[in-house]
Amino acid sequence: MTSSDWVQKVENGLFPLVKFIDRLSWVMLFAMMAMTITDLFLRNFTNSGILGSVELTEFMMIIVVFCSLAQCEVNDGHIRVDLVMNSFGPRARLFADLFTQTLCTALFALMTLSVFHHALNMRSSGEVTMDLHLPIYPFVFIAAFGCLVMTAVLFVKVLSLVLKAVQS
Repeated sequence: MTSSDWVQKVENGLFPLVKFIDRLSWVMLFAMMAMTITDLFLRNFTNSGILGSVELTEFMMIIVVFCSLAQCEVNDGHIRVDLVMNSFGPRARLFADLFTQTLCTALFALMTLSVFHHALNMRSSGEVTMDLHLPIYPFVFIAAFGCLVMTAVLFVKVLSLVLKAVQS
């Protein structure tokens, strides 16, 4: 099996997981929208809203953001500054992409470790929300998982760029 076949197999295993957790973020975004609208109507018509709606919205936002990061990277949806890079040749662009993707992979790996460590600290301290007394740490673990998946996607992209650089 060649290196490019191995990278392709990793992509074929990883990218469906990325798509699945992205779809979970879609569902959570819809639930957040429905809860916010319901809370708004209840506040206007009954003068009482949904208890803990702000806390639940914050937790849903964690899921929406961190579970959709990797899919955005798979789709090359993150911001790039092409104005300067288009003036360089294809080889220089390839090495600039390789450098930035490697740097991003390292940063997201560090972020994953940091967020995971923070989740462990929150679990051991027993921190809960004010209104609903929900534990916070499961949502921090979700953020760590989203960072881990993003790190994996970035790492696969680095491998693909390395193979592309070796082949050219």
